[in-house]
Amino acid sequence: MKKDQKRNRTTNEVKDPEPPEHTGQRGPWLTEPLRDLFDESAQRRVLNAVSLIAAGFLALEFAYIIISGQEVGRVMSFVFWFGFLSFLGAPLVVRFTQSTASGALVVLIALAGLIVVPAYYQGGASALFTIWFLLVPLLAGLILGHRVAILMGIIGVAVMTGLVGLELTGKLPVPTGPMDPLPAWLNLVAVIGFSAVLGAISAKTFVASSERLRQARAADAAKAGALEEAIEGIARVGADGRLKTINSAFATLHAAKAETLIGSQADEWILDEDREEVARGLRALTQSGRYELTIRGCRENGTAFYANMFLIAIPDGDSGEHYRFARDVTQQRELTEQLSQSVKMDAIGRLAGGIAHDFNNLLQTIISASDRVKREISQSPNAEAAAESLSWIDTAAQRGASLTRQLLDFSHVQAADSGPIDIHESIQRLVEILNSVLGASIHTRVVFCDFQPSTVGDLARFESGLMNLAVNARDAMPHGGILEFRTSIVRMDPGSARFAAFNLETDQFVCIQVIDNGEGMETSLLENIFDPFFTTKPVGKGTGLGLSLFYSYAREVGGALEVESTTNEGTTVTVYLPLCDVSKVASAAPTKRAPTGNETILLAEDEPVVTQLLSGVLSAAGFKVIACVDGDEAIEQYQKHRDSIRLALLDYRMPHKNGIEVFDAVRKITPDLPVVLMSGNIASAEKQELQKNGLRAVLRKPCSGQEILQAIRNALDTEPPAPNNE
Repeated sequence: MKKDQKRNRTTNEVKDPEPPEHTGQRGPWLTEPLRDLFDESAQRRVLNAVSLIAAGFLALEFAYIIISGQEVGRVMSFVFWFGFLSFLGAPLVVRFTQSTASGALVVLIALAGLIVVPAYYQGGASALFTIWFLLVPLLAGLILGHRVAILMGIIGVAVMTGLVGLELTGKLPVPTGPMDPLPAWLNLVAVIGFSAVLGAISAKTFVASSERLRQARAADAAKAGALEEAIEGIARVGADGRLKTINSAFATLHAAKAETLIGSQADEWILDEDREEVARGLRALTQSGRYELTIRGCRENGTAFYANMFLIAIPDGDSGEHYRFARDVTQQRELTEQLSQSVKMDAIGRLAGGIAHDFNNLLQTIISASDRVKREISQSPNAEAAAESLSWIDTAAQRGASLTRQLLDFSHVQAADSGPIDIHESIQRLVEILNSVLGASIHTRVVFCDFQPSTVGDLARFESGLMNLAVNARDAMPHGGILEFRTSIVRMDPGSARFAAFNLETDQFVCIQVIDNGEGMETSLLENIFDPFFTTKPVGKGTGLGLSLFYSYAREVGGALEVESTTNEGTTVTVYLPLCDVSKVASAAPTKRAPTGNETILLAEDEPVVTQLLSGVLSAAGFKVIACVDGDEAIEQYQKHRDSIRLALLDYRMPHKNGIEVFDAVRKITPDLPVVLMSGNIASAEKQELQKNGLRAVLRKPCSGQEILQAIRNALDTEPPAPNNE
């Protein structure tokens, strides 16, 4: 795989978290420094516990005062009940307001009241328990923020100052001793101030830490979201080679659940033959920190897939830890292989077409010469023996012609005889033949769909292809077996990879399956199964053209062909042919007349021997012949003798001007002149276009004298077609 291949990855850019919203420029009063350090439920549990414990201690203290017989005034009773109910009510406030800060504020107010009021009645600022007030600013800062801490500090200093003033003026309800209250006041003010400052600083610190923590959590969440939403499979692999974390795409790639993958050895999910490449990549990480490769992975159900994989080292991780980024490229791989196969088939096809063209001219010479010799020796005493020898020549030439036709079929340029094909009728006819030749050890079975399917194509090539499949199946079952023909109607999804790979144009197909339970084939052989001349049979047992020709035919008519095979289980060949309505397909049979005449024929053929032999065939049938060796001479001769020439017999491939150019030139002079074209490899589309423009017939080289004479007679006796006004 190329290093500079672009990777279409879904990326989620992690942005810096936005700062918290503020009310005005100074921000909110209640900043709740601990809100990001502890979750809401934890804060509520702590506040509830503190409130209930404080209420419990307060109840115990009040009970002790009552039991010990100490006098409790109305004010102290009110303060007790105020504090007790406040502590008990704080959790309820939190529950109804959904705000921990509201409950904490209730607790702080109750705590301040429980310190200040008793101090007023029990010694003022000199009372020992006033020292507890220093906790109020500190707790306020930690729970409600630095502003509340400063506020509580100011309130605390003001309250203590007021108590000292009352104590100095003797206005407290209970007289104090001779102790000077100023030192106590100074200590309280200093401690409360220190507590307020400490609470404010702590609050600021916690807020900053909370913000950094929130940003880190947001960044982690964004990264986790990006990893989870990525279309690529992503996994973190530990130093021990086990999967530590994965995203959902990685699990989907392996068709397995996350809990099955996590903790397993990462290389267990890679085919054995590719593990060494992965090991090589891991060794390379120590140098480059990154390695790219293509591997074949294994899904949980045992099926294989192709994946592009990137190994990336983790700098801050343990030694050997790394990330694996994997993308499924199975479909792309199949499409690439399909394209490569098509290009290869096209190149071989062009080569085959060129060879067949030259070979056709040689065969045409042999066949025409054989016809001439037959005529010349017909009255000879040794005619019978010579005729036998000539029949051998004819047989060999016809076999050669059959081979070139197969090559031209394969090259996609052979003009085919197209017409409606009744699929079930053709298969049934084939099965009847097979039942008489396969032997008793092989049983045929037919499973037809309810619908009577038809397609359009060359019946001979179609039945020849099916016969080839049947022969291959027979050879794969030397000890006998079952040969099954099965049909169905299928619809292919135009958006599927298979539809794109076959480059199909329609979505309705008749599906023909030829199934055997023979020896089967190895997977490695399937890669070359459609190559021409590729065969698994012994030398002399097969040409290797049968399957490639049927594959070529299926693609030519807009279909497809697939082969599935398993060793020792059998092979299934599936053919997809476009479904058609036979009622819309018209066919016509040409009128046949005796292949003789006295008209003048313009003959254009670049092979001198073929020209001489064809001239002899035409002359022997009574025709007058004007022979030419190239396109320019043919046009020149027609201009000279156009009044007498009644038909032009043209070779398709000639120097200077080919048969098509000569056809166009003479039709401009005489639009209704009958023209017959001889070719071994004219394309079907080109043939149809020429016939629309007035071409009477196309003869497939090599052809016999009888075929040539019959085509000429038909062309001369047929009314000219209506002009094409498109």
